Amino acid sequence: MTLTEVPSDPADNPSASVDSGAYSSFDTLVVSRVSDDLIDAHKGSESLPDGGYGWICVFCSFIVHFFALGIESSWGVYQSHYFTSHDLGPVSNSDLAWVGSIQATGQPLVGILAGILAQRIGYRLTGFIGTCIMGIGLISASFSTHVWHLYLTQGVLFGVGSGFAFIPAVCIPSQWFTKHRGLATGIAASGYGVGGLLLSPLTQRLLDLMGFRWALRITGLMTFVGNATSFLFIITGLYEMPSSFPLGVADIFLRPRASAKLATKVDKTLMMDKVFLFLCSIGLLSGPGFYVPIFYVPDYAINKLERSAQDGANAAALISAFSAAGRVLVGIVGDQLGHLPVLILCQCMGGIAQMAIWPFAHSLSGLMAFSSIYGFFTGGYVSLYPVVAADLYGVEGLASITGVMFSSFVPGTLLGPPISGAILDSHTSPLTGKINFLPVQLFGGSWLLGSAAMGAMVLFFRVKEGSIALA
Repeated sequence: MTLTEVPSDPADNPSASVDSGAYSSFDTLVVSRVSDDLIDAHKGSESLPDGGYGWICVFCSFIVHFFALGIESSWGVYQSHYFTSHDLGPVSNSDLAWVGSIQATGQPLVGILAGILAQRIGYRLTGFIGTCIMGIGLISASFSTHVWHLYLTQGVLFGVGSGFAFIPAVCIPSQWFTKHRGLATGIAASGYGVGGLLLSPLTQRLLDLMGFRWALRITGLMTFVGNATSFLFIITGLYEMPSSFPLGVADIFLRPRASAKLATKVDKTLMMDKVFLFLCSIGLLSGPGFYVPIFYVPDYAINKLERSAQDGANAAALISAFSAAGRVLVGIVGDQLGHLPVLILCQCMGGIAQMAIWPFAHSLSGLMAFSSIYGFFTGGYVSLYPVVAADLYGVEGLASITGVMFSSFVPGTLLGPPISGAILDSHTSPLTGKINFLPVQLFGGSWLLGSAAMGAMVLFFRVKEGSIALA
């Protein structure tokens, strides 16, 4: 099939075309399997810059991850507060888990729509829409008087808003980098870990000093200012410098290099591609287990180890801290050894850590060790997942294909945490209030190991087809 370029200037050659190889789409979505060489080829030998203004976009993406995912990772602090303070009345862990579950589900739920908008109206405007919704969600949550109010505000609104902000942000590094794609994406995605590291103890401090209402309002204002500012500077990497502009001006006023003409027919072959289905299954099976430590490490510290709420928040923050380190370092290793094999390793280690390390954390130092290991490897998984998509399907349709992939998280992310909460409630002593965490630890870890098995299937079929190497 041939992909025809639409010139960005009437003076350009209107007959230019690029042979794109195989293309597929999902419903109205056109997802292009375009190699980096074809994307890079413009006016002969021009290639993606692998740096330059791309680093500004990486930093902006980092800030978006900091708030969109860092706030999500600090949900365990809010859950512990709501459960112990009774500010919204007596609530169970399973009731509260629905808030965090809905919040985390919002991102993949709107992934396809966010991908379409990013390619139709631009990354910047799509992200700004998400930023506004996020701020509204947090501030409106501060007026909640019942737990179901949180479902709609801190859950639905914030989750949907973060989805519209996240999809453009996570795709930006791959638009600017090829050789160092894993590193650039890892640095951007480490904003999630740094956000969790700083926001978890900050949230606990705000809760202690000002209560949950002002904690939510302050966080909502911070989110709006930080993300809105970042999206002002985010532009896609498929740009060229107008030759008539001076260098200083051209750095700011960039125009599209070329845009692909969308296919007129709906091609659903992508959803019949076994490789893509296994790729989506990685996210499908990750959902139920991924958030178990993030949501319940604070409760574990308080209930099992009899430590303070601040110790629990610090343990959750450590997951985020090592997640930030993992996203960068694992990204570098993935650039050298292959992104897909390293992603599979990360999922395996995350599952093993939940099942074989966390149950033996009988002290705060042991819990910190688990948090460090789990955070490091699952952070690497999150940063490599969209990079693998870019490796397999190219960058031109990356926003759309990433949206489809992340939508696979919806069932597991929505149902996993409430099921985990129900497991904890059923293993809580009615007399002492003590919780047996082992069943939920085994539950969470087994799902991550299943996700790793799906990654192994993707690797198997790609190696068998000869379209990807082991490293």
